[in-house]
Amino acid sequence: MTRFNNYQNTHDDMRNISLESRTNEKVSEVNRNVSDMRSEIFKVKIINQALLEIMAEQGITIERINTKIDEIMDRPETFESAMKESKPCPQCGRMVIDNGNIPLSGTCLYCGTVVRFPPHLPDNK
Repeated sequence: MTRFNNYQNTHDDMRNISLESRTNEKVSEVNRNVSDMRSEIFKVKIINQALLEIMAEQGITIERINTKIDEIMDRPETFESAMKESKPCPQCGRMVIDNGNIPLSGTCLYCGTVVRFPPHLPDNK
């Protein structure tokens, strides 16, 4: 009987080691994917910064860009959810959080007003 228990313990240990190895491989793959995404986001940020600087050199104002952002947000296409933002409700002043149900917007829990979270550029005046 002791021999069987030793075999069972060895078998369980090997199974646990195998499971741990597969888990470590999956974690490594996820970390590589996150690193790749960060790199891609960094590239997009640099490109956007270059485009904004060129647009400013050409006389395009931040107000014009923000107006265009509003126009894009009014289109019926669905946007991917953005980072959760919050801001005061324009009707009752209570804080509203981007709920992710309607892209880049949230609904005030107190008065029902839909609050939008457009990705406006900061005006550095």
